[in-house]
Amino acid sequence: MHDVAVIGAGLSGLSAARHLAQSGLDVVVLEKSRGVGGRAATRRMDSPSGETTPLIFDHGAQFFTARDPLFQKQVEEWISAGICFEWAKGFHTWDGTSLLLPEKQWEAPRYACHEGMSALGKHLGTGLLIRRDFRVGSLTENQKGWHIGPAESSPGEAIQARAVFSSAPVPQSLELLGEHFSEEDRDLMGNMTYGRCLVCMANFENMPAIPDWRAIQVRDPGSSLSWMAWDSSKRNPDTPRGSFVLHASPEFSAGQELSAVEAQEQAQKVMLQDAAAIVGSWFGTPSFTTRHLWRYAIPLGPGLPAGFLNTQCVHPLYLVGDGVNGGRIEGAWLSGRRAAEHFLKRFEAA
Repeated sequence: MHDVAVIGAGLSGLSAARHLAQSGLDVVVLEKSRGVGGRAATRRMDSPSGETTPLIFDHGAQFFTARDPLFQKQVEEWISAGICFEWAKGFHTWDGTSLLLPEKQWEAPRYACHEGMSALGKHLGTGLLIRRDFRVGSLTENQKGWHIGPAESSPGEAIQARAVFSSAPVPQSLELLGEHFSEEDRDLMGNMTYGRCLVCMANFENMPAIPDWRAIQVRDPGSSLSWMAWDSSKRNPDTPRGSFVLHASPEFSAGQELSAVEAQEQAQKVMLQDAAAIVGSWFGTPSFTTRHLWRYAIPLGPGLPAGFLNTQCVHPLYLVGDGVNGGRIEGAWLSGRRAAEHFLKRFEAA
């Protein structure tokens, strides 16, 4: 019997689990995949040219800001540990006709990780008990707490815990846990939606010049893109070789499906063409490309005032994540941390 089981090893789940474990509780994290960090994800692969240096792409979250004092303290810890650094203070903008310099009024530190954004999840998960490849199939409440059964496709035994935190995207949490929430909360969860994001990762063995930008925010309604980043600038900004990440807009990504390979290939061609129109024709002929589709990439609602949701069940059940706290890495981390603090007060009172 664990004190707490956390479903999902994204940043919100890991933030909650870490704070609870540091407070002396017995915590287990259940993650359906092999990796941790959720959309703070990094893909590594061998170079097609045979070079020993692998290709690295941050194909999920690209950077993060720190406005809340509590999260700023966490970022200071990451900087001191060499996990993250200040990547930029602002980004260029493409308005459909011109590439504009970063606006002074929006200057603020944007942080990234030299080894890839997955370093954030790896750090938060250090020392935690994480059961990987555990896909939750059922959640039932009993006299002692919660019984969490694995899906048929997942190996291992069921988990028992006195409290549960779910950091899965809200639609998935609603499907799994909805019966344990009130009708009002289910309606609230049902209105929380996400935009999809098709990501194109492109590598160029030779670029005509080293870019004078770190990333470009695309504010052109006629473009398939919302974002393009020179990802190699997080690693070595002086190299003439380059890895880039393109994010399609939610509107362009909306019709994409995980199994529609041919449609994604065609969409990727459009994205490369639109990127070439911004930075030059050379971008239309990369040495290597791959892609990824995020189904729950961008929370489309403002979130909840508390930054999390908890039920009135006999045994504690919490919903956390960037989807209930306005999006972004900072929102995800704060959602898990604030829910953990709320639970600890409840736990101590009991």
